[in-house]
Parts: sequence; structure tokens; C-alpha cells
Amino acid sequence: MSSQEIEKATLHPGEKYSPRERVWKILEHQEPDRVTGELGGCMSFLTKQAYFRLKHYLNLPTQFFEIDYWPAESSFNPWWQPKIDEKIYKYFRSDLRPVSFKLSKPFVPKKLYSDNSFIDPFGFRRKAGGTYMEFATPAPLEHAEDLNEILSDPYWPDPEKDFSVDRVGKTARCIEDADYAACIRRGGIFEPSWMRRGFNKLLEDMYLRPRFAEAILDKVTEQQIQIFDMLLDEAGDYATLVTTSDDLGAQTTALMSPKIYRNFLKPRQKKLFDHIHNKTNAKIYYHSCGNMAMFIPDLIEIGVDVLHPIQPECPDMDLAILKENHGDKIVFCGGIGSQQILPRGSVGDVYAEVRRAIEAGAPGGGYIVAPGHVIQPEVPPWNIEALYSAVTKYGRYPINL
Repeated sequence: MSSQEIEKATLHPGEKYSPRERVWKILEHQEPDRVTGELGGCMSFLTKQAYFRLKHYLNLPTQFFEIDYWPAESSFNPWWQPKIDEKIYKYFRSDLRPVSFKLSKPFVPKKLYSDNSFIDPFGFRRKAGGTYMEFATPAPLEHAEDLNEILSDPYWPDPEKDFSVDRVGKTARCIEDADYAACIRRGGIFEPSWMRRGFNKLLEDMYLRPRFAEAILDKVTEQQIQIFDMLLDEAGDYATLVTTSDDLGAQTTALMSPKIYRNFLKPRQKKLFDHIHNKTNAKIYYHSCGNMAMFIPDLIEIGVDVLHPIQPECPDMDLAILKENHGDKIVFCGGIGSQQILPRGSVGDVYAEVRRAIEAGAPGGGYIVAPGHVIQPEVPPWNIEALYSAVTKYGRYPINL
């Protein structure tokens, strides 16, 4: 991103705050001039199919470099992620812009198989799916039975060698100079750990081989701290938000018990979050899909400032109830139904959904509108447009719907 790609923000009629000022007001649980909507600025992603259909719908040209690669050891399932066109950010009046690191070397598969899967530079067996770059089984260390074998595996990433933060500081400074909110995108601890060990095997370790689980989680925690150091040394002075992500919920229930979470993951998350807060004034934006309401008090306790994506289809994730119970302590980002409303609803249904979410989450500040999950390929572009148009229509303070 260069100074030519992002121009100084201008105020629309009726606005009193710049985009960055508005986001800070929301993060401080104050009411700004209007609610903001997040699309690709932090972790409210579009699949490439939905993105290019949206560009066609908006009559915007498509270019090859709009596909970006997320590193294989990322804490969420990687895919070729489109870089959002600045014209789309401005069209939807988005206040946030992303900042992320790159691989230091070109992505070159290490081994190819007859089914078109391959071993990537970090030891994961991968295969291109219709939407995502999928993981194939087994996980790299799933069958390892010796702790030394696990910790000495040559495919563990080396942050200083494998990742580059070149231009990260320049990008973040450019975003701040343009008066937008810069969001440094990075992952978490649990997901990189289970991707390397295998989901079932890591949970099994927690119960039967706790030394194995602790060693893997500790190694990932130290790597993440090292990567955050690289990022924040370059861009921490210009950031508004820093993302981390570890899914704690499935569609109907949690992925682990509170006891297991508090024994294994929570203390390591606290170590990471404390480190981030000590290096930057930016707020911590945490992503967890699914029904994870039982963990919200723990996340607040260890320093999470923003929770994403608040899936309304999941039990216990009603935005109005969450706002009532925790809204003075944490900002909610998300809440728009992505399983039925966005892919199958009418434009009117989308407007009604956004109005419902704003009525529940926006009073008193502390709410950012966003989809409840990645915008999938089948979501029609007119529903994406309706989502952010409805934010502009209903999101003016004082909220009086």
C-alpha cells in the first residue's frame, strides 16, 4: 500500500469524526457520530468468489495481484485472500484498513502427490478446494510419539527467516496519515498448535499427555510473541487494533471444557496479550467462531478488547444478551447472520437484520457491524451492498430505531 493507493479520508455530510477517531470512540465505549461497518479491515473476510462477483456488480476492474497468500502456519484455515480494492472500502464507508506480513520467500511446494495435494514449506499437506486451500490428513506431527521428535521437527517456522515485515511500518503509517484505523492482522496459539499436531491428537494430549500439549503450546506461544515483536516494532505506534484468533466454539457448543481452556490455553493467551499491550496502545481484537459465550469473561479478564464475529445462529450468541451482560467491558464486532440471511435472504431481510443488530449492539458505543462469518461464494453482491448501506441508514447516533 502506498500513499497513492489510500487518500486522506474526507467527512461525509453529518459526520463529526474522522474514521480513525470514530473507531477509537467505539473502542472506548463512547457514541461517535455513527456506527461503522467492518469489511476486510480486520477479519471480516470475503471469499474470492464473492469478492470478484461484488467487483463485477459494482463495475470495478479486476486485477491479478488482488489475490494474496496467507502463510500456511496461520491460525485460521488459509486461502488465497483477496485484497480489498480501496474503492470498495470507500464505497462502503469502511473506517478500517489491514496491515499484515508476508512470507520472506516465494511459496514453493516441497512435494507433490498424484491427487494434486502437496507438502507446503511448513510441512502441511494441502490441497486446493473450491473455496479454501484445504488441509489434508494427517497433520505433520500427528503420529509423533516422542516429545523431542515433535520439538525438533524441521518444519517448525522460524519467524525471522520465514516471515517479512518489510513495508509493514510504512503501510501502517500511511493508513494513520490518511486518518483511517490500522489493524495489524495476526493469529493465535491454539489453532497453529492443533494444525501441526492434529485437532483430536492435541486435545487427547491435554488429557493423557499434558507435557506434550504444554510443550507444543509453549513453542507456538513463543513464536507468536516473536512475530508480534517483529510487527509491533515496525507498526505498533500507528496501529488501532491488533488481531489474534483462536476458535473456541463450534456451531452448538464449545470446542473444549472451561477447565481445559483455563489449564492450557488461557495462561498462554494472557502471556501473549500482556506482551502485546506492553508494546502498543492498540486494542486487541479477538476472533472466535461458534458458541463460545462461556469464555467471554475469561477473555475480558486477560485483556481482550474486541470480540468477533458473534454468530447469531449459534446458541448463547444473541447480541442483545451479550451486550447486556458484557457490553461495558468488551466491544462486539459482527452479529449479522451469514448462514441464512446473507446467502438466502432478500435485500429487505438484510436491512432488517442490520437494523436488529444495531438496535441491540450500538447504544452506548462498543459495537462494529460485520458478518457473523466469512462471506461465502453464494452470497449475492446486492446483499453485501445492502449490509453496508443499512449500516449507513440505521447507524447514526443517537440510535432511535
